[in-house]
Amino acid sequence: MAVYNGETTIARALDSIFMQRSAPEFEVIVTNDGSTDSTAEVLERYAGRLTVIAGERRGNGSARNKAIKVARGEYLAFLDADDVWLPDKLARTIPVLDANPRSSLVYSNALVVNEQDEVLREYVRPDLAHAPTLAEMFTCHWPILESMTVIRKAVVDEIGGFWEEPGAFRANGAYFIFLRARELGDFIYLHEPLVRYLSAPYPDSITRDDEIRPINFARFSERYGERGRQLASAIKESIRRTHANQLGYLGRIALREGRTAEARRNFIRSLRYDPFNLKNILRIMRTFLPASMAKALTGGKRGV
Repeated sequence: MAVYNGETTIARALDSIFMQRSAPEFEVIVTNDGSTDSTAEVLERYAGRLTVIAGERRGNGSARNKAIKVARGEYLAFLDADDVWLPDKLARTIPVLDANPRSSLVYSNALVVNEQDEVLREYVRPDLAHAPTLAEMFTCHWPILESMTVIRKAVVDEIGGFWEEPGAFRANGAYFIFLRARELGDFIYLHEPLVRYLSAPYPDSITRDDEIRPINFARFSERYGERGRQLASAIKESIRRTHANQLGYLGRIALREGRTAEARRNFIRSLRYDPFNLKNILRIMRTFLPASMAKALTGGKRGV
């Protein structure tokens, strides 16, 4: 686990690890990445139950690599400091890797929650609820988060770990790691949600993605040469479609709840990624109509 200023969430995350049921023996390693809040004091309460690596702020990639370097196990299971494992996370995933030596990674579904810990939805859409082929990962931004995964340490070592360059992989970085892992072995998907994932607001995170993604693509290409260029190019289109769909989805929710101005902003932003999406163009027009007329035009359907 890598943590930076996680005083309000890390205890819950750690408790979810130590409450694992029927799990194989495991070690817990936390890198405190230069936190300036009371994260260190929270970690002290778990003295004797985990290994803490402290250092200056170097970023998530460096923090994870420090933990990986001292890890002694065959498998690595990541958990973000604001996420939570459900009690059977390790008991359900580790045996799957044991039984499938050609696999490089197993991942589960997740429950998406808000800051009030209310469940919003499952993370994996029904049409993507299966282990991806490499071709599918090229053409669709596959729904895999670090906290959902257990991966062989040998695979991470062969990939070279996480990147430590300043600014690298703040957005979509783990996806590149997963692409490389899929090249090295099969993935196994468990549809059972085994994680509670705290969702960040989509529009803000998309903006940050846009700012850093060109750096990610360039550095990925540089690190892996021609193969890296192929991989980076292959997912650009799927990321574009993913953002268009996310913003369109947020717009529809806002429209249903009467937040017309917010809905309009999301629909307009979605056209940046998919300018010829007729449905979202019509939805923008609908936001200028009185609510009663707009409802009549759609027959009151929830899909708007």
